[in-house]
Amino acid sequence: MKLNLIISASLSALLLTACNGDKVENPPENAPAENENKEASNEAAFNFTNFDLEVEYKDNKTIDVDYENEKNGMEAAYQDDLADEKLTSDEAMEKLTPIFEGLSFDQNTENQEVINQVKDAFSVDDNYQTFELEVKFPDGTEKEYSETKTQ
Repeated sequence: MKLNLIISASLSALLLTACNGDKVENPPENAPAENENKEASNEAAFNFTNFDLEVEYKDNKTIDVDYENEKNGMEAAYQDDLADEKLTSDEAMEKLTPIFEGLSFDQNTENQEVINQVKDAFSVDDNYQTFELEVKFPDGTEKEYSETKTQ
């Protein structure tokens, strides 16, 4: 019985460690955090607290960006199969910060304008099959943007 408890505790600790692999230790200054303040700051580094992008190409190639900034910390991951690049935590944040700073959309921006900005910022190749973006803004607004190409 004690052995089962020890194994269970060890597996739980391992799982928690694995889930924190994307945790950013050195977040950019002024990045708005989720649930931090319902009013968007004019001095915020980015216009959003969560950014989840997935662009799918043929042959199972993807661009996958996951960014979350919550009260308990920031997480970031970046994967671009076309460029054979996979980054997590601080390395991902170093890649994403200048890209995010160049995005000027907010929750009131037209959907197609948001899609165009993100496609330009991430150099999305025109031969993608699906584009899916979920964004959460500092005021709590959540928006989804998507585009599917018919082949």
